[in-house]
Amino acid sequence: MDKIGVIFYNFSFQDLNIFLDWCREVGVEYAEIYNRHLQQAKELIKKYNVKISQVTAGNDFVQKTKEEFLNQVKMVSELCKKVKDIDCNQIRIDGGWPKEGIDSSKYKELILEGVKRVIEFAEKENVYLALDNHGIITNDYEFQLEIFGKINSKFLGANLDTMNYRWYGYSVEKLTEIYKLIAPYTFHTHLKDGIGSRENYKGKVLGEGEIPVVEAIKILKENNYKGVWCIEYEGSDKEIGYKRCIEFLKKFDI
Repeated sequence: MDKIGVIFYNFSFQDLNIFLDWCREVGVEYAEIYNRHLQQAKELIKKYNVKISQVTAGNDFVQKTKEEFLNQVKMVSELCKKVKDIDCNQIRIDGGWPKEGIDSSKYKELILEGVKRVIEFAEKENVYLALDNHGIITNDYEFQLEIFGKINSKFLGANLDTMNYRWYGYSVEKLTEIYKLIAPYTFHTHLKDGIGSRENYKGKVLGEGEIPVVEAIKILKENNYKGVWCIEYEGSDKEIGYKRCIEFLKKFDI
């Protein structure tokens, strides 16, 4: 299997230099980084010959004031220009998280408005935005589909996290149906396995949890997915767990 990637900010070590050296050592060519690592990555990716598959914005459009909301829009819009410095044209965005003092009826409205605003900058810069199914609000796949339908831009798609829908509370049996609906919009993946939901969730090595990871990959390929197969491992013994996940992907010609 080609184009295997890993997520930097989920490792036990937090030094980008050490991480990229680890990637080279294990034969991983792609990595996802956080926006705060952008400048350092610019200096290091050529040294280690690792490509950045996408940059995580870390945004949150669910804000109490107009000023705070616009600051989030501005941050993502500026990132649309900055990612080009590392030969990257993709940003992972979030919707936002529930907060005290904000009526829950406003959550989706704020997120939809935020995505509408930042997609204008993405289109101008030819940068793709991958909306993650993360947290309480955008793990609702029907809301994801609503966003994609209403905004209807080729520069907006999904970062499909295979575990997060289960974490949110959907049954294992429901996951394949969700993957089929989200796959046509998918720009990037977080291949993640585990068991349980919410407080009962436990991260597992790919193939050792209850998530139909192989089926998800097949569905994505059937929908002509050409992106990076990016691993996110949330169990213990991070580096060992990531190596085992890499081995799992490499042994399959799916």
